[in-house]
Amino acid sequence: MRWLGSVLLIIAILCAALFAWAMTSLERRSAPSLPTTLAAAQTHSASLALSPAGDASKAWLPAPSLSGQPPLAAETLGFYMPWDEASRRSLRANVGQLSWVAAGMVSVRGRDHQWIEAGDASLQEILAGSARTKLLLMIQNDSETGWDGENMARLLASPQKRRVLLEKVALAMTRHKAAGVFFDIENLPASAHEDYRALLNEARSRLPSSRNGNAATVMLAAPVADETWDLRAYARAADRVVLMAYDEHWQTGSPGPIASQAWFAKVVESAVARTGADRAIVAVGSYAFDWSDGQVLADSITVQQAWARAAKAATVPIFDPASGTTGFAYVDAGIRREVWMLDALSAWNQLLVLRQVRPAGVALWRLGSEDPGFWSVLSASRAGALPPVNALKHLPPEQGIELRGTGEVLRMGAPAEGGSRTMQIGAEGLIRSASYDKLSHGHIVERSGNAPRQIALSFDDGPDPRWTPQILDVLAKHDVPATFFVTGAHVLDQPALVKQIVAQGSELANHSTTHANLDRVSDAAVEREINATQRLVESYTGHSMHLFRAPYLGDADPDTAAELRVAQIAAQLGYLTVGLNVDPLDWETTDAATIAARTIDQVEAGTANNARRIVLLHDSGGDRSATVAALPVIIRELRARGYEFVPVSTLAGLTRDEAMPLLARNNETSSGIRGLFFEVLRVGRKAITWLFVAAISLGIMRVLLLSALAAWQTRRVAQGRHRIAAPEHLVPRFVSVLIPAFNEERVIEASVRRALATQGMRVEIIVIDDGSSDRTSAVVQEAFGLDPRVQLLTLKNGGKARALNQGLAIAKGDVIVALDADTRFEPDTIAKLARWFADPAIGAVAGNAKIGNRVNWLTKWQSIEYITAQSLERRALEALGAVTVVPGAVGAWRRAALDEVGGYPSDTLAEDQDLTIAVQRAGWRVACENDAIAWTEAPETVRALFRQRYRWAFGTLQCLWKHASVIGRGQPRGLAWFGLPQAWLFQIGLGLLSPMIDLALVMGLADAGLQTINHGLGVMAQDLMWMLAFWLIFSAVESACGALAYHIDGREGRLPLLRMLAMRFGYRQLLYAVVVHAVASALHGMKVRWGAQQRSGNYVNNLQSPIAQAMPHSSSVTARSGLHYGDEHLPPILTAA
Repeated sequence: MRWLGSVLLIIAILCAALFAWAMTSLERRSAPSLPTTLAAAQTHSASLALSPAGDASKAWLPAPSLSGQPPLAAETLGFYMPWDEASRRSLRANVGQLSWVAAGMVSVRGRDHQWIEAGDASLQEILAGSARTKLLLMIQNDSETGWDGENMARLLASPQKRRVLLEKVALAMTRHKAAGVFFDIENLPASAHEDYRALLNEARSRLPSSRNGNAATVMLAAPVADETWDLRAYARAADRVVLMAYDEHWQTGSPGPIASQAWFAKVVESAVARTGADRAIVAVGSYAFDWSDGQVLADSITVQQAWARAAKAATVPIFDPASGTTGFAYVDAGIRREVWMLDALSAWNQLLVLRQVRPAGVALWRLGSEDPGFWSVLSASRAGALPPVNALKHLPPEQGIELRGTGEVLRMGAPAEGGSRTMQIGAEGLIRSASYDKLSHGHIVERSGNAPRQIALSFDDGPDPRWTPQILDVLAKHDVPATFFVTGAHVLDQPALVKQIVAQGSELANHSTTHANLDRVSDAAVEREINATQRLVESYTGHSMHLFRAPYLGDADPDTAAELRVAQIAAQLGYLTVGLNVDPLDWETTDAATIAARTIDQVEAGTANNARRIVLLHDSGGDRSATVAALPVIIRELRARGYEFVPVSTLAGLTRDEAMPLLARNNETSSGIRGLFFEVLRVGRKAITWLFVAAISLGIMRVLLLSALAAWQTRRVAQGRHRIAAPEHLVPRFVSVLIPAFNEERVIEASVRRALATQGMRVEIIVIDDGSSDRTSAVVQEAFGLDPRVQLLTLKNGGKARALNQGLAIAKGDVIVALDADTRFEPDTIAKLARWFADPAIGAVAGNAKIGNRVNWLTKWQSIEYITAQSLERRALEALGAVTVVPGAVGAWRRAALDEVGGYPSDTLAEDQDLTIAVQRAGWRVACENDAIAWTEAPETVRALFRQRYRWAFGTLQCLWKHASVIGRGQPRGLAWFGLPQAWLFQIGLGLLSPMIDLALVMGLADAGLQTINHGLGVMAQDLMWMLAFWLIFSAVESACGALAYHIDGREGRLPLLRMLAMRFGYRQLLYAVVVHAVASALHGMKVRWGAQQRSGNYVNNLQSPIAQAMPHSSSVTARSGLHYGDEHLPPILTAA
C-alpha cells in the first residue's frame, strides 16, 4: 500500500500550493483617479516686497574682536513643546547637542491663577539618551487668547501667591526630575517687573537642589529690544537671561523680516553688554510667520510648512540680500499672503554675531519648527569652522505629512522628497547671497470627500450573522446605501450575507482579514491581510474592491510618515484609504440615544476645513443592538436637517462600479477555482467544529458508560456474582511459568526467584534463552541447576512468540503464565489468576498491571493511565464479555485454549491482544482478576514511550485488521458488538482526529485572544464558547470518572487531579502522534518489529505492594538491566479528545 501514502502526500502538497496561490496571487492594480478640491483653491505666487536696498549697508556683524571669530559658547538650550510631535522628533534626534531642554509643560492663567500641567511619557526616556542634557521646567503665562500679563501681574504682586506658586513649581520639578526652572512670562505691565524679579530671587533661594547637590538653576526669557525690561537687574535676579533675539516683525504687526541680520547684530550686542556675557544666552529663531491681508494674527508655522506653502503656490523662497533672511508671497483664494522665515542661512549669519559677542550660550526657538540644517550650522559654529555648505545645500525630505484638500478619502500622492539650495559665502564668512533651487516636501496625501450635505454610513468588522441582517433591514426600509468594511474571516463564514449586501445596493470595502493591528506587522503580512479578503470577496461576489480602511488606523488627518505605511501598501495594491471623523464609539456604549446624539453632533460640527462626512459604526465585534436601535434615529434626524445619504464611493467621486468593479473575464476562471477552495475551507472549518462537538460528546458518553458498567461489575464482584462458584478441588494447583529472556543476565535470577516465591500454588519455571549473547543461560544454570522446578531452554534467536511456543511445547501445567524478566509478581498473584480456571469456560484471565517506577512526571502519568484503564475500561468490557487484551505482564491462559488456537501468534506485534481475541473466537471466555497484581516498568523518557506506544498502536491495527471478520459475523457477540468497534472508533479513529480537534481548539483560543485584544471580552465567537464549554464538561466528567477509577482500585488513594488534568497538555498529544504514525506506517506498508526495550530498574520502594520491599533485588535502584523483549500491552481508556 505504499502507493496510497505517496498519493496522499501529493494531494497534501497540491492543497498547500493551491492555498498559497489562492491567498497571495494578486495582480497589482492602479488606484482609480481621485477627484480633488485642490484646483478650486487657486493658489499662485505673488511678488515679495523686499527690504530697502539701503539696509544692506548696515553692519551685519559687531566690531571684530581681537580674537577674530572664536568658537561659539558651549551652553546650548532648546525649547521643547510636549504637544508637538515634530518637537518630540527633533529632541530625540538632537538631544546630544543640548545642554538644557526647556519643556513647556506648565501654564499659569486666569484670575484664579490656574495651574495647567502637561504630561509627557516619552520625555524622560529621550533625556536618558544624553547624560549632559538637563531639564528645565518652563512656566508660561499663555492663555487661549494670548499672553495673560494682567493676571500674572496680580499674582506677582502678592508674596503669598508667589510662595504658593513656587511650592507648586518645586513639586513639579521633583515629579519631572528637573534641574531648574525657566520662566517665560510675557506681556507684563511695566509696574510688575520689580515683583517679577522678586519671584526670581525667591526661586533661587527656595527651589530644591538637584540630586547631585547643585542648586536649582533659574532662567527667564526676556525680549532683546524692549526698554521696559531692565536687563541688568534681571541678570542679577537669575542665573541666566535668555534674550529672545527675534520679533523685529511680530505676529500682530506688519509683515517683514522676523530678525534681519543688521537688527540682530545691533540689539544682541547691546543686550549682552547690559546683562553681562556670562549671564546671557541668546535665543535665535527658526520658524516662519505667514501674514495675510486683513488678518490680525499671522500664522506661526514651521520652516518646512513654509516651504510646503511655497511649493503649493508654485514659487520658491527668495533670499533678501538686504535683511539676510528669506521670504516669499503668494495668493490663496484671492487673498494675498506674505511669508518670512528664519532658516539655516539666517542662523549661520546670526551665530557669527554670537561668536563675536561671546554670550554664555545659544538657544533655539523652537525644537520642531527649525530648518533641519540648523544643527549642522550649530555644530560648525561651536567648532569654529567654516559654513557647512554641503549640509546647507541639501534639504532633507520633510518628516511630516503634506495634506492637500479636505475630506476623509485619502489617496497617496508623491512620496517625501528632498530639495536643494545654493549659497555664496562672503569674505567675512557671511552668507550674502542664496537661492532655493528645489524645495523638499513630505509625503503628499490628497484628501477628498468633503461634499456639502452628503453623509456616508460605514460599518466595520462584519458581516455578522446576527447584526448585519438587522442593519440591512433598517437600511432597506429607509432606502439608504452604506459601505461595509468587511474582514476576510467573517466573509469566509458568511458568504450569503456578503452577496446580500451587494444585491441590496450597498458596497463592500476591505478591512483586512483578521482585524489585526496592521501597524504592528510586516509589509508582507499587511499585503496578505488585504489580499486574502480581496480574494474572498472576488470569489463570492465577482466584484473586486478599491476602498480600504485599516483596523485602528482610521485617522483622516495623518501627521507622520509612520501612520502612512499601511495606506501606502494598500495604495500599491490599488486601494484608496478611507478615514473618518465621525465616531460615536458605538462599540463602547449600549445606549442607542447616546450613539445617535454623538453622531448627529459630530456631523453638524463639520466645516469646510474639517470634513465630517463619514460615520463609523460597527455591525460585528460584540453586542450591536444599540447600533441597530440608533440607526433609524440617525437616518431620520440627519435627513430632516437636509443631509443626503450616499456610499463612500460617491464622496470619493467614484461610481459604484468603479469602487467595486466586476472581475475581468480572464480572471473569472481563477476566481472560480479560488471560490471552490474557499468553500471547501469554510465547510471544513464548520466540519471541524462539529467534529469537535461530536468527538467530545462521544467521549463523554463513552466514559460515562464505561464508568457505569465498571461500577456495576465492581458490585457484582463484591457480591460474588461475577463467576461460577466451582468446587475447590477443580482449582488448578500446578502452573507453568514461561519467562522468555534475551540478554537478561542481570535480572533473570531475581525474576526466577520471585516466581518461585509464589504462595498457594505449585509452579514450574521454564526460562527460554532466545539466543542471548551474555551469560543469561549461565546465570540460570549456576543458580538453579539443582532445582527441579526450573528448566532452561536455550534457542537460537527467533523472536518472542517463537520462544514462548517452544516453552509451551514442554510445559506440563494446564495453566500457563508468561511474564517478562523485569515484571514483579506479588506472592499471591499466580494463585489468584489460577483460581478462575475452576470454571471450564474460562480460557484466559487478565491481571492488574501497575507501574513500579513512578520516578518522574512521565511514569506518573502512565500510572494514572494504567489505573483508569484497568479499573474502568477492562471491568466494563468484562461486564460486556468484550475484553480485548490480556496483558503479557500479568495474565494466565488455559493450556487447552492455547493449543486450540495454535499457541502464541507470530504475525502481529501485539501477540497478547491477538491471542486474547483468538481465544474468544474459539469459544472461550476471558475473565479479569483485579486483585492479581504485577509491578511492571514503564518507559521513563519520551523517546522510549513513543517507541513502545508506536508498537502497541501498530500491533492493535494488525489485530483489528486480522480479526475484522468478527464484526461482520457478529460472533463472539461481546467483541463483535462492543470490544472491536470501540477499539476502531476510540483508539484508532479518535486518535487520528484528536490532533485536528486540539488544533481547532488552540486556533480558536488564539483567535479569541486576538479578538479579545482587539474588541474586548464580548466578542468571543459563539462556536468557540461552545467548544470551550464542551471541552470543560468533558474534562470535568473525565476527572470524576478518574476519581471513580481510583475508588474502585482501592489501593492508590485519591486521584492526583492536577496531574491528570496536566496530561491533556503534552502527554495526550504524544499518544495521538503515535496513532497517526502507526496508521501512516500501515498505509505505507512499513514493517515494524518489536526490537529491544531498555530498562532502568528504577523501582520505587514505597509502593503498596509488600513484595516491593521484601523481594530480592538483582541490582540497585539505579542499576540498568539488559535489553528486553517488548512489554505488556494495555490500551488507554481516555483517548476521546
